Amino acid sequence: SLEKLALDYILFPGEGAFYGPKLEFVLRDAIGRDWQCGTLQVDMNLPERFDISYVDEDNSRSRPVMLHRALFGSLERFFGILVEHYEGKFPLWLSPVQAVVMNITDKQADFVKSVEKQLRGSGIRATADLRNEKIGFKIREHTMQRTPYLLVVGDREVETNSVAVRTRSGQDLGVMPLAELQQKLTNEIASRGSFGLEE
Repeated sequence: SLEKLALDYILFPGEGAFYGPKLEFVLRDAIGRDWQCGTLQVDMNLPERFDISYVDEDNSRSRPVMLHRALFGSLERFFGILVEHYEGKFPLWLSPVQAVVMNITDKQADFVKSVEKQLRGSGIRATADLRNEKIGFKIREHTMQRTPYLLVVGDREVETNSVAVRTRSGQDLGVMPLAELQQKLTNEIASRGSFGLEE
């Protein structure tokens, strides 16, 4: 099946488990270390040992072949490798917080809340930062937190129902109408891409 799927593999003769063949999925981390994560194992031993059977199409009892699988192996190890691989800069679809909406002054607070609500309503994981801090401080803080999109709202954006868009890498995408931004983020999430976020 590995050959049929055109997957690279290395065969380790004599290292199989006593109960049958096993596939191990190994991931390489950012500094070249290999980590065994997922496994898929064929077990011909346990069905016999537990006397497991099923009735097949000709009404006779048959012994099944058991498959064990751990798609990610240790979930903690898998997430550790993801964090290390992406250096915390997850692609948009994987980011816990995909966009943060920030106000420049208290006058924009209601609009920021409505932008957050609209983004969340379209399935985008957005938060609002309404703290009484300078906008430069907020931008720096959310950049350090590796939030993919930083959305700034001032008086002009409120008047035009738009947001000023920056990426965590500092790229200024300019002012965008809210509907256009929603469509952009929704498309990026759906395509599992990282458009413009690579560093």
